[in-house]
Amino acid sequence: MMRKSGPGPRLPGRFAALALLVLAMAVDALPAHADLYAASRYYKKGEYARAFHEFLALARLGQPLAQFDIAYMYAQGQGTPQSAIHAYAWAKLAAQNGQAKAVTLARELRATLALAPGSRRVARWITAPYTPAALARTLLPESHLSAAARQAYRAKVRACRPVRTYKPDFPSQEQWNGEQWGLIETFTVLPDGTARLPHVLFQLPVSAHHRDFDALARESVLRSRFAARPAGSAPVTCSIAYQFVMWSLRATDYPGLESYLYRVRRGAKAGDPISELNYGLLLMGGLPQLRTDRHAALSWFVKAAQAGLPLAQFETGAGLLMGVGLAGWDNTWDVAKGLRWLHLAAAQHEPHAEVLLAQWQLHGKPSLATVRQAVQWLSEAAAQGNRFARLYLAAVLAASPQPAIRDPQRALVLESEADEHSLGVDPTGLEIRAAALAAEGHFMRAVKVERQAIQRARRLRWNLAPLQQRLARYQAHRSWYGNLLDYGVMPPAGTARSARAARS
Repeated sequence: MMRKSGPGPRLPGRFAALALLVLAMAVDALPAHADLYAASRYYKKGEYARAFHEFLALARLGQPLAQFDIAYMYAQGQGTPQSAIHAYAWAKLAAQNGQAKAVTLARELRATLALAPGSRRVARWITAPYTPAALARTLLPESHLSAAARQAYRAKVRACRPVRTYKPDFPSQEQWNGEQWGLIETFTVLPDGTARLPHVLFQLPVSAHHRDFDALARESVLRSRFAARPAGSAPVTCSIAYQFVMWSLRATDYPGLESYLYRVRRGAKAGDPISELNYGLLLMGGLPQLRTDRHAALSWFVKAAQAGLPLAQFETGAGLLMGVGLAGWDNTWDVAKGLRWLHLAAAQHEPHAEVLLAQWQLHGKPSLATVRQAVQWLSEAAAQGNRFARLYLAAVLAASPQPAIRDPQRALVLESEADEHSLGVDPTGLEIRAAALAAEGHFMRAVKVERQAIQRARRLRWNLAPLQQRLARYQAHRSWYGNLLDYGVMPPAGTARSARAARS
């Protein structure tokens, strides 16, 4: 079983920052288990039981090469008891998914199965849950939406479209030193048209300026205005793409760009998972010099996600959850499938997936067990340096209604780390700090900080009532406990796929 196992091609010259970042994101994302490369390494080392376990997990996600490998290992009795029926079942499915070697293996096994009446029917039962049609119902994007889901998606798009966009004072082209940027942020829009909790889902590339650009994009979201909806409407979770583009630059200004893009595309079309992930990331970056369509990225992320790459699983889950990169899939917005992919990525400790899942779990009045799970995800992501994980974890530890969860001292440390590169626009960090100080009994300091939060919120034209209520408690020497992040990250009932279905 021959398989490519090395990283994708490299690119010299001025485009190296982008190319090397893409490769680093992909290679660093490879976990110790549950991806095609690791499974192949176990097989080559003769660790057949472990290789079989990993290949089987990927085969069940619909990865064709893993399906062939499972068929071969069943046929040879490697890492599992020998079974001609199971071998034939997986070989037949791999053949249907385009694996030419599986066609030959299925033909060789068919003669053996002919001696046992009903064997082919049993073989179909074995792989029935993992056929393309079955996975389209449970995991993979579909090519259409129901009329109700399409209407809900269009309503979401309208709610997420700014009616007034705030443009921060970006540095000059000389200050950016020729760098170009692309990022996608998620945020929550309240019925009054104000935004909360901007959170970067994707950013390319990363350099000395990436925190500056991130902060400016978050400021743009917070200061922009969105369409007001009737009071009592559910908050809407949105995503928006930002680009900082130097239109004077051309593809020829980046030596090797065209050849690099060609090699990555060729590797992706040949089925190499890292190339599939890298190509999706390049598409999602959206730089005009690439002459590519950002909205084609999801199909490549799905392929790499089926091969077990956690970053690709996160991008797939976030795309389905937020409606990002969905052109070509007929705007397939599917909450349940998005959450399943995020869970797969979080199981491999992908920090962005852990943050997004935790934020989702903390909506409303979660149980103690649910909050503990969210805290675990956020703690793991924070340990990996994720700023948003630190901020959200600080919010939970500062003011959780469950005493067993609260840790205001740790909350203050986390909030300080998360706020290190803030532009001083978002009141959320100050709200967290004030709640933590009050929980520690430092009410006068909490009052001072809460007033600063109110000043920021007033400049953003937020509803000040919740902040003023907390201020009144601190002035009365009383702590405030509740969910500082409860801005309705879950969709209203009846949208695309319900969160209740996602938990089933």
